[in-house]
Amino acid sequence: MTHISHGEMSLAGKRSLPCIWLDNTQVKLAITTDYGPRAIWWGLSNGDNILAELPDANVETPFGHYHFLGGHRFWHAPEALNRTYHDPQPLNVANTANSVTITPPPDASGIVRALCFEMQADAPIVTVTHTLTNAGLWPATLAPWALSMCKLGGTVLLPQATAKADADGLLPNQRYSFWPYTNLTDGRIDLGREMSRVHCKPGPPNKLGYRNVHGWIAYQLGEVQFTKRFDPRLDADHPDFGCNTECYCCETFVELETLGPLRSLAPGASVSHIETWELVKL
Repeated sequence: MTHISHGEMSLAGKRSLPCIWLDNTQVKLAITTDYGPRAIWWGLSNGDNILAELPDANVETPFGHYHFLGGHRFWHAPEALNRTYHDPQPLNVANTANSVTITPPPDASGIVRALCFEMQADAPIVTVTHTLTNAGLWPATLAPWALSMCKLGGTVLLPQATAKADADGLLPNQRYSFWPYTNLTDGRIDLGREMSRVHCKPGPPNKLGYRNVHGWIAYQLGEVQFTKRFDPRLDADHPDFGCNTECYCCETFVELETLGPLRSLAPGASVSHIETWELVKL
């Protein structure tokens, strides 16, 4: 069964954060309760944290310093400095026997970004429901955006489309997006036909995104594999020239990102994006 407790998490030994912990003896998870929300610890119950711990990482924004902390966070796309980098407080925390829901106030654009973590009682699996609610007075065009910051030292697996787009195999069947700082000659990036890989070593910022038809992305670190599964919604339009999956790597962490479709969210309306997390020992 899942055990839920309140405690603290020491972030890289520098900053102690109040958290609520979920543990089913196979995996455990820590979620911040006074800033974020973030999941800042995720790993096997007898193992190490696979998430990045970044107590000093911050950026100056119109709302002051935005503290990344590391771990898993929830944004909405498209990215913009004057609306994305904002974590309003205080957080409302509610839990059941096997789940925790964290709901902040509306952010600077009037959007409420709620996170619900539900741990299975007898499997190394957590369902993470990301829900956007428009608390503003006018419609907002956006997409749910789930970002998991992980420690360096492993390899990201990005499954590729191989099926023909037409009967004769003459049309393209894949779509990638690149950023101004993307460097395809970077030795950390290995673009393959069936599987692309990002080898996560410290280096300059680099990012790629694509239309993932398989609905999963994974990170292998040591003897552990972290897999995130989601509905790829191939019938819908996505941000960043059609990306439902993105990967960012830099000097201090690697980020596994999934995105829901773009939609116009009317005042009072909500939309959810669900990831299923699994940890297995290789």
